[in-house]
Amino acid sequence: MKRLIFLFGLLSFFLNAHVSEAASPRIQFSEKLIDMGRIPESETPATCTFTFTNEGDAPLILHRAAASCGCTTPDFTKAPIPSKGMGTVEVAYSTIGRPGPFIKTITLYSNDPQAPATILTIKGQVITSVQNPERAYPRNMQGLRLNKNHVSILDAKTGSIRNEKVGIYNATEKPINIDFRNVPAHIKLQTSNSVLNPQESGEILLTYLPSEAKDYGKREDAFYLVLNGDVQASAGNRIDVSAYITEDFNHLSAKERANAPVAAFSDNRIVLGSMQKNETKTTTIFLSNNGKAPLHIRKIVSDFQGLTIKPEKYTVLPAKTIKLEITFHSGSLQGNIVQRATFFVNDPKNSSARIFVTAQVN
Repeated sequence: MKRLIFLFGLLSFFLNAHVSEAASPRIQFSEKLIDMGRIPESETPATCTFTFTNEGDAPLILHRAAASCGCTTPDFTKAPIPSKGMGTVEVAYSTIGRPGPFIKTITLYSNDPQAPATILTIKGQVITSVQNPERAYPRNMQGLRLNKNHVSILDAKTGSIRNEKVGIYNATEKPINIDFRNVPAHIKLQTSNSVLNPQESGEILLTYLPSEAKDYGKREDAFYLVLNGDVQASAGNRIDVSAYITEDFNHLSAKERANAPVAAFSDNRIVLGSMQKNETKTTTIFLSNNGKAPLHIRKIVSDFQGLTIKPEKYTVLPAKTIKLEITFHSGSLQGNIVQRATFFVNDPKNSSARIFVTAQVN
């Protein structure tokens, strides 16, 4: 009797397992990459459609779709899709102001236990409207038009790699060969088209390596475009690059953070009181290291040329204190003056500490 009960229980287990395995949805796409090819820049977004089938034995439900950027808008079948039923994911890509090649992804979330997140990809190249290239590419360099001549990188952490793009368009009747000069070592450049044919668009791909700059805070750089080998004319083809470089502490473990240096200023607001024009005042504050590792002053940046700060040392050992000599020259300033200096240090909690100097210049 016990043997029969055991066999019956074992049979029930396998039957339930088989039913459970069978009663699951399974999403199957006909394709996960759509090449939209060359599409015109237009106020109306370019669209494409992904189709899929529920190859499982339970209703398939799509929860949401997340695009890799705001220029891509997905829409999907909302109703539950029965077994062997079909659904779609429609994708709209906004082309206006986005000339050149593109690759975008859409992550689709469903109740498929084997594929709860499916990545779909669209790619192509937006061809600018020839009727109005001045609007899409307002900067003109010898007939090569650019959508911008200044690249701004707001958060450039050491150890990271930042990628930016500059859209370009050949508004002339002849091919343009593109090269570069005076490129800083921490900036790498390449073009999607080294030779740009008439009325053809492309991109300058800029890779910024903050660690190679060996700098902290706001940094300004520039390079020049050389078109068809004309180095002399390239003096007017300047592209500026600005970045704000900070130290990256994301790699630190919890133990390393607990044993990190801690910067503590005796005062972060220095009041110099009344001054005359072209007068110089000097005062002293102190910087202590309340942490467990050496504190390194990476750089001190003053917003005003007349404000200088001279540290006694650039490395502060744990439980030690150094002097900071602060000198302020009022110059031609007048009125209630507030100037700022920023300390870039290796304190993970306060890597860019600021102090303020105020004075009443009569």
